Amino acid sequence: MGRYSARLVTPPQDEEIHPYRRVWASIALESGILFAICAGVFAAFNLIGVSVPTIVEQGLQIVLVLLPLILWGLFSLWREQRVPLPRERLFAVMIMTALAANALGQPIVDLVFQPERWLPLAPVPTRIVAYAITVGTLQEFIKYMVVRYAAWREFFRTRLDSVAYTFASAVGYATVLNVQFVLASPSASPDALALHVFETMALGAAASIVVAYGLAELRFATPSPLFLPLTLIIASFLYGGLIPIRTNFVNASFSLAGGFPKPLIGLLLSFGVLIVISFVFSFLFERSERAAQEAEAAEGRA
Repeated sequence: MGRYSARLVTPPQDEEIHPYRRVWASIALESGILFAICAGVFAAFNLIGVSVPTIVEQGLQIVLVLLPLILWGLFSLWREQRVPLPRERLFAVMIMTALAANALGQPIVDLVFQPERWLPLAPVPTRIVAYAITVGTLQEFIKYMVVRYAAWREFFRTRLDSVAYTFASAVGYATVLNVQFVLASPSASPDALALHVFETMALGAAASIVVAYGLAELRFATPSPLFLPLTLIIASFLYGGLIPIRTNFVNASFSLAGGFPKPLIGLLLSFGVLIVISFVFSFLFERSERAAQEAEAAEGRA
């Protein structure tokens, strides 16, 4: 007993507590679960041919439409309240973006731009540019303005705050798009809805991450005046430009590996875009933060 007594009186070493919620981990968890559920629903209803009663199918529609919002509430918003320094305006940004999308974004697309009336028969390059200029630019500008008004600059304490707020904005906009998709197509099958829900959220999140980098650099560095507009242009082409590209893959006259379902190509394309954008910009965020720390250390030594 004597030789173990020292262990009994030695105070335990507290683990280092991170003051902020780890944004990239939350995005990875939410996106992975969303992909797994949507791909599972597609496989069940499209490949296996599962049939359920109408009331069950309607309930599944509601769950799928709200799934990005539910996952964000569980793994971002709920976790945010359990860290020492939570981000205060996330819910407000999400709600304001949803209201702006419903009141401005979709009415302008449906009543003014009306891309479905004049773009489907246009050449692919024309559709890429047109969707980027109309749908992509409008959506990313609305999300940017909400974050800029509700959170920037006071609530940006670290660079990754920008990612947290723009991702919340993406969730709000995607939820409105998903709800309006169901209202416009109430008889849409669960597999088609699952594809729409994931692709809308994945591409919206990827575009928001690009804008987040521009906002973070504007807040914590001194970039060129053209830097932020450039990130908005990239985000607009990322979201709007991929709409016809994804459609072209899905409607292609060939399929991979013979019987590979064509709609899955669009699902995998959206998932791949989100993964690539997340990895690339997490590296850029880390590099910017490291450069700022080195500059601060050099200034302290001087």
